[in-house]
Parts: sequence; C-alpha cells; structure tokens
Amino acid sequence: MKTSIATITLTGLTPYSQSRQHDDPMLEGEGRDAYDARTWRSKQNVAIRDGRPTVVIPAHGFHQAMIAAAKYSKRQIPGQGKATWTKKFEAGISLLEDPSLNIDPNEVQVIAISANADGVRGSGKRVMRRFPIINEWKTTFDVYILDPIITEDVFREMVEIAGMFVGIGRFRPEKGGGNGRFRMTGLKWQDNRDIA
Repeated sequence: MKTSIATITLTGLTPYSQSRQHDDPMLEGEGRDAYDARTWRSKQNVAIRDGRPTVVIPAHGFHQAMIAAAKYSKRQIPGQGKATWTKKFEAGISLLEDPSLNIDPNEVQVIAISANADGVRGSGKRVMRRFPIINEWKTTFDVYILDPIITEDVFREMVEIAGMFVGIGRFRPEKGGGNGRFRMTGLKWQDNRDIA
C-alpha cells in the first residue's frame, strides 16, 4: 500500500501542559499534597531520543485532536452524501512515534492550580494540584496518510482547526481551557497516490 507523508511543524500559540497518569509510590507517612509536590514531573510524557530524555506529545493525543477537528468541522466529503471526514481521520492517518519537543523534562516548569479533588468539574472539594507546563514549544514530525481520499488541502484544514479549536494536552480548548493551542508553521507533502 502506498501512503502519502505529511511532514508538519507545529508551533505553540499557548502553553502546553501534560497530566499523564503515573504510579509513583507514596512514601511512608506522605500526604497527598506532599506526594503531588514531589511527583509532578512524572505527569510528563518522556521518551529517549538520540540518547537523551525529551518531552514528547503522545501520538494518540495528536491523532485524537485531528479526529475531533474533523468532527468539529462538520465538513462533508464531496460525492459521499452526508458522510463527514471524521471516520477518514479515525482510520486513515497514522503517527509511528510520539512527536518530540526536544525539551529536557528536568527543565520544565510547574504550575499549581486549584483543582477538583476527584477530577470532575463542579463536584465540590478543591485541592492544590501541580502540573508540568511548557510556555514555548515547537515540534516537527511525520503523519502517514493511509487513505488516499485525504488530500493536502483537507489535511491542512483539519490541522488548522485542531490547532485553534481543539488543542492538545491538559486544559485544552476542546475541554473548555486555553492551553495547547498551536498553528502549523510548516507542511511538506509527499504525495504517493497513484494516478486514477
């Protein structure tokens, strides 16, 4: 199967914050607040690239942003009745690795917020929670276009919608927040579709 490849560069418009679930053990006698203050760096997604650790964007998170953008657009596929692009972006694109931010996880700053104790908005008791936050970020990575119906123009439109209205990470626009907005500052399209 021939696949087209989109090499894209994303530049953050707003800070990017992560909230990865982790299972760092609590120390004997350690309270929840002290545990959170000690382990907040474990909420980062980290991978080894070129022999060193770096913060990465989960490939699944970006893929979900593209699916949400296709759904948000409500744009229909020409010649396919009422069908929209959502299913095409669910199954028709792939990332083979987590995009790297080339940021040392030990250099990432922390933000402390008053959050719902159970993580459910408006549920009652609030507690202090700490999360990693990256104020300036940029990444370049490949997206494999498996479904030849997805053209460069359609892909570009969905990335732009994802960047402005969906976002990535904790407290992104899709969830009522302002973090994780981005714009596409580069796109190199390698079209490998056959001539029909």
